[in-house]
Amino acid sequence: MNAKKLLNSKERKFYILARMINGEHVSYQKLSDDYFVSRSSIANDIISIKKRLSKDNIPLLFNNSGSYIGGGEIDKQKIIKRVVIDLLGNKEGKQLISLFIDSRLLKTIFKLFHQKLQAWKLEVPENNIGDISISTAILVFRGMNGYQISWKKKDQLDSVLMQFDKYPLVYQLLKTVEESEIYHFNDTEMQYLYYIIIGNGFNFFMNNGQIPAEFKSEVKQLIVNVSDSLNIDLTKDSSLLEKLLVHLYQMKLRLESKTTVINPLLQEIKNNYPDLYGVVWYALSEFSENNHLAVSDDEVGFVTLHFQAAVERNKEINRILFVCPNGIGMSSLICAKMKRILPAAALTEVTSKHDLVKKDLSNVSLIISTVKLSEQQVPVVNISPIMTISDMKKIASSYIDVVTKQSVEKKDEHIVINDVGPFLKGNIFFMDEKVIDNIIDVLLKSGTWNDEKSFECYKKSLTKREELQSTYISNGFAIPHGDPKFITKSSIAVAILDKPVNWGNNRVDIIAMLMIKRTDKKIVEPFMNLIMHGIKNKEWFISKMMEVK
Repeated sequence: MNAKKLLNSKERKFYILARMINGEHVSYQKLSDDYFVSRSSIANDIISIKKRLSKDNIPLLFNNSGSYIGGGEIDKQKIIKRVVIDLLGNKEGKQLISLFIDSRLLKTIFKLFHQKLQAWKLEVPENNIGDISISTAILVFRGMNGYQISWKKKDQLDSVLMQFDKYPLVYQLLKTVEESEIYHFNDTEMQYLYYIIIGNGFNFFMNNGQIPAEFKSEVKQLIVNVSDSLNIDLTKDSSLLEKLLVHLYQMKLRLESKTTVINPLLQEIKNNYPDLYGVVWYALSEFSENNHLAVSDDEVGFVTLHFQAAVERNKEINRILFVCPNGIGMSSLICAKMKRILPAAALTEVTSKHDLVKKDLSNVSLIISTVKLSEQQVPVVNISPIMTISDMKKIASSYIDVVTKQSVEKKDEHIVINDVGPFLKGNIFFMDEKVIDNIIDVLLKSGTWNDEKSFECYKKSLTKREELQSTYISNGFAIPHGDPKFITKSSIAVAILDKPVNWGNNRVDIIAMLMIKRTDKKIVEPFMNLIMHGIKNKEWFISKMMEVK
């Protein structure tokens, strides 16, 4: 495929990616000739494409005929979905979509599915309908062009899903495509799309009773693990359990069909809840190993939001004291007005100035007073005895300030280091080693082991976990860890490399080996907070490691 026009750098990357998705092996020289640019420009394009593929853990391989994409047709459709979603959200990129899919076909399938769900009065979220539509349109478009998926998965759920009559809504949804004479699905394609559709709307197309008991136990254990790491008991939050059961089972179905829902809020989640994201990422690694899943960053982000909602529900109710020396009638009037501007969860208690000195203010967030008070340990808002509109605005503003301060309050970075320091002591290595196995051995041997057998068992469990899913997290950081049952004493070892080395489909220059016993899970939260800070500012992280060393 020769270039018909001169392309800019951004366009060229998509043209090259489309050629590789269609099975072409591309050489630097051929691409340089086709697009009239230097080999170094092509090299940069290939690096950019490799980073894009690494988001879905799909390798970019090389042989004598050039660079090509590893994996099968399902992997390629996974890449296409992420590209299409990126381009749909970008005005300049919409013209490039035709390299990967027929946009008219996508619009038609989306319209068909949307109309069908409306007719059934099923309020499936727009994002889920979009994901189902895009996945189906890609499969149809690729199938029309001779690219067939290969699907060999066989388990108990698999045999159930093949009984199409048991899930008539899913079957009828897909039949709308066939009835419109767009495409006829074979059994393999139908089964694959069943996973995707149910994985995007489990609570609409199946029911909670079909979730296996063993899976429910694993979700409960995940909540225990996150609770232990955060030192917050979330195990009694029935809403968290109910929502996680559905979400994680949907996730399981999506990942078993080698697809994922793209998370448009991922970067914001990492920026706003870095420590919780890190804890959930770590906890999901054990969950994913038990279920033989490779959980993407997008999915970690979604699960983080569920836990953040539970953390917010777990916070103490904001208690407000109202100091008023006037009669009961006046205080009742002002309290009635305050209820109009304060949330129902805010408990308001009336007290006198005289009784205030006897009050325990440890769980009081705000004091509202119609009289002048001496300096207090909590914020005070002075208002008029008749409570004007200006006073109401002042109260609302002060309450928002208090709640916002509580929600964004972070640990001081020095405190984080102090929490983690004892586990890092003597285990920080600045290395110029290029052989990854040698680096891993150095980190492992810094730990404490009962005997050679426990050391070897832990090493094997670490390798097994890495084979299932890379423990690369972001920006050159990898956090390998194995089965904690083999650990004698908790420790953390960090290797800071002179030059990056290959880590799966990524490059890393900081490797943090977590050797944490189950009884020491509380160290996970401050350490992951440290890691997430480091991902945003690697120089800061390295300077902190130098301080500890």
